Amino acid sequence: MTKNISYQPKTFLSKYIDRFYIFEKSENEYFKLPVVLPGTGLELLYYLDKTLSVNGNSLPKAHTVCPREIFSFDKIKNISFISVRFKSGAFRHFTSTPFTELNNKYVSIIYLWKNKGEKLLARLQNTTKTEAIIDELELFLVEIFNEYHDKKNDKWDAIIDELYYNFENNSIHKLAENSRLSLRQFERGFKSQFGITAKGFQKITRFQNVIKQILLDKNPNYLHTILDNGYFDQSHFIKEFRSLTKKTPMKYFNQENFDSHFYHVSINNKPVINNN
Repeated sequence: MTKNISYQPKTFLSKYIDRFYIFEKSENEYFKLPVVLPGTGLELLYYLDKTLSVNGNSLPKAHTVCPREIFSFDKIKNISFISVRFKSGAFRHFTSTPFTELNNKYVSIIYLWKNKGEKLLARLQNTTKTEAIIDELELFLVEIFNEYHDKKNDKWDAIIDELYYNFENNSIHKLAENSRLSLRQFERGFKSQFGITAKGFQKITRFQNVIKQILLDKNPNYLHTILDNGYFDQSHFIKEFRSLTKKTPMKYFNQENFDSHFYHVSINNKPVINNN
């Protein structure tokens, strides 16, 4: 049995958070969750029961996941968690911990927010209803946003949004020019804000957009999709896919991955049930 339901933030946080979602799955036999491919966002997970593990190492009760490289969770029989999916680059408004310390790591909320993180964890563990847990998380995130948000960094939100939503029509030189920065200033500032080069982010954005379209459409005939997203041809896509995943598209795009993945349809004001 699998449950995957999304909720939109109720506050101004919808500018920074794509969704809250509940994921539950249980089987009689051990199973693997979908492989996590490189992406542009960050998620904050809170486990309702047992925690997941990676390479035999148990993860904290509540932690971030910021995948810039492919990884897999270990096999399990039951899993139940709530995740906060932040938009690209948005998490820097909620912590002083830079993305260089978050990328490809599993960082506990106690490390991020010290005593406030401990108190949040205690409140979550004393709350039983999942929707009440989501409300508690949102209230906390509003509080720490007001503590950590620095308006002088807001200009970079527009820059990363432009690169994310119009990656196929933008060059790094063009974005630097529009931002009234030299190329060197732009590249240094981008990496300081987001912990990744602008070119690296653009590469992962295109890859993520293509994978999401193909999986949600359940369409193994993806040539038009990759061409529409700026790949020169199929060999270009295969080369980039292999460089980011160490796999080939032929090996990855199978029925199992079409049926089970962590990509979601766009959300509106109502809860959205993901039927993969």
